Amino acid sequence: MPESANSGHPGAPMGMAPFAHVLFSEYLMVSPKMDSGYWNRDRFVLSNGHACALQYTMLHLMGYAQMTREQCMKFRQLGSVTPGHPENFVTNGVEVSTGPLGQGISNAVGMAIAESHMRSTYNTPDFPLFDHFTYVFCGDGCLQEGVSSEACSLAGHLGLGKLIVLYDDNQITIDGSTDLSFTEDVAKRYEAYNWQVLSLDETEISENLDALRKALDVARAETSKPTLIKIKTIIGYGSSKANTHSVHGAPLGPVDLKATKEAYGLDPEKMFQVDDDVKDLYKKRAQIMESNADMWNNMYAKYKAVNPTQAAELERRFASELPSGVLDKLPSVAEANASRKHSNKCLNAVAADLPELIGGSADLTPSNLTNLSCSTDFQKSTPTGRYLRFGVREHGMAAICNGLFAYGFMRPFCATFFNFAGYALGAIRVSALSKFGVIYIMTHDSIGLGEDGPTHQPVEMFESIRSMPNINLYRPADAIETSTCYAMALKSHETPSVICLSRQGLPIIPNTSSDGTERGGYVLGEVDGAVLTLIGTGGELHFVVDAALALNEANVPTRVVSLPCMDVFLEQSLEYQRSVLKSSSTACLSVEASAVHGWHRLSHAQIGMTRFGASAPYSDLAKKFGFTVENIVAKGKNLVEFYKDGGVPDLLNRPVFNNIQPGGH
Repeated sequence: MPESANSGHPGAPMGMAPFAHVLFSEYLMVSPKMDSGYWNRDRFVLSNGHACALQYTMLHLMGYAQMTREQCMKFRQLGSVTPGHPENFVTNGVEVSTGPLGQGISNAVGMAIAESHMRSTYNTPDFPLFDHFTYVFCGDGCLQEGVSSEACSLAGHLGLGKLIVLYDDNQITIDGSTDLSFTEDVAKRYEAYNWQVLSLDETEISENLDALRKALDVARAETSKPTLIKIKTIIGYGSSKANTHSVHGAPLGPVDLKATKEAYGLDPEKMFQVDDDVKDLYKKRAQIMESNADMWNNMYAKYKAVNPTQAAELERRFASELPSGVLDKLPSVAEANASRKHSNKCLNAVAADLPELIGGSADLTPSNLTNLSCSTDFQKSTPTGRYLRFGVREHGMAAICNGLFAYGFMRPFCATFFNFAGYALGAIRVSALSKFGVIYIMTHDSIGLGEDGPTHQPVEMFESIRSMPNINLYRPADAIETSTCYAMALKSHETPSVICLSRQGLPIIPNTSSDGTERGGYVLGEVDGAVLTLIGTGGELHFVVDAALALNEANVPTRVVSLPCMDVFLEQSLEYQRSVLKSSSTACLSVEASAVHGWHRLSHAQIGMTRFGASAPYSDLAKKFGFTVENIVAKGKNLVEFYKDGGVPDLLNRPVFNNIQPGGH
């Protein structure tokens, strides 16, 4: 595959081939025919996603209809199902998108949590509906990335005994030998995490596979803790470049490829060859797997007859459908409160009727207010619990939630201070890429958190998230908008949501609209003959409303727009956007306690943050950085004066291009 694409990573697939063969031909239980429709399949995660040529090979051998020889020949080409790193939304049999190292093994922790929760919640002695393993391949790079340390530490604490990681310890990275930077004793570290650690030497897998089989048997028998099988391998085994970084990220080249095939007794001139005995072996294995899946289907049919209510709930959850009327339970009464406090009411209003809602906070439950009153904690001794104590592990938390979502049946949420979304950004990006509708609850969303100071005050995170494809950032200004943002997030299954919430109390704002919030933005206050439009979000909107009152009293006709979700607003028709902003006839001034970047699309001028914040009570910070009625009035008058003679440029009078061409993914 790498040779045909003139691109790719042959070394790890060659070194890991023995344990891929053993796992896929003797242990892994999936269903190539049913794929994700087989609920009790083992989950397999290739955390070192650059080795995807190996995964695609195994999918082809196992008989996944999509993974034809022709698709293998299109490795890394536009429109193929064999992209350069595994993508769950492209390739059947791929559970999660991997490539950013450390993410896959962390996703697998979420999958193992999900399996444990579903097994303890739904299984009965007669109907073991959920009872399978989560297997992971990973490399040195995955175990160097901090996200894996966060997730694996939690996995050991939770005693996830059905999580088995096969560690490709080839001691090579792009720079060269891992001795350059990575000389720790990984086995001791994982033992300290409360993992079972087994170690195999390279000679134990290159000539005889019995030691690997024994290690897998021992791993499967240990149910009280996860297992790491540390396997010394030789990267690029069989080639002249073996055991060097030269074989990591580039094709072997025609000369070395030919010599390697000859060394293995293969036809050196033949590309994409699979011997008949290999085909036969995997065909027989596929028959065993499908027979196993058929037995599970028969068991589920009996379960459904005996437990129709529970079966209907499982099928609803699998189909990602919300129960009828559940969103009507979200609170609809306006009240003065910090939006983080109203967020807690929203979560608990629906949680009892949404058993799939599972999640928690990065050690900040008393501040994020994400506790679920209807559920206990998920712990080793209480796996039916739905509240996760992630500890101070923001990145691992987000990656674990991606794994929970990928498992199916789950709607995960997680929380931290918005500033620390920066710690989690790598996994949040994977949520958006993978079309995983994880709900991120981000409190303390501005300088409004006050005395903790600029280390905790997010100024750039709004634009960081808004600039990312396929993710919606919500910043509600009051209780009505907060409830609506929760409803939108729960309905948004293939797009993750970031709900930004205030620490400080917020007043009741008259005329906030659920319908308008659902369109991302709306006119909160209209006046005849307006010359100025003030746009506000979140904790600054009430300043905007008061400033508009003062401006109208000063004979500066001023409209008010609430924009709780810029992402959704920009998806509306251009006609609707124009009706809300009226940017061709009024000067538009945006007010948000965030960086001003991005607001140029919707406002002629901005009141925002152009530096980091400061440590002080919020009232003092609001004055210092201009989030006051007086400053908004002054800047509004200045903006109207600036455009008095020349007229305002229409911000929405611009061509809109879709640069995506037909074809591809």
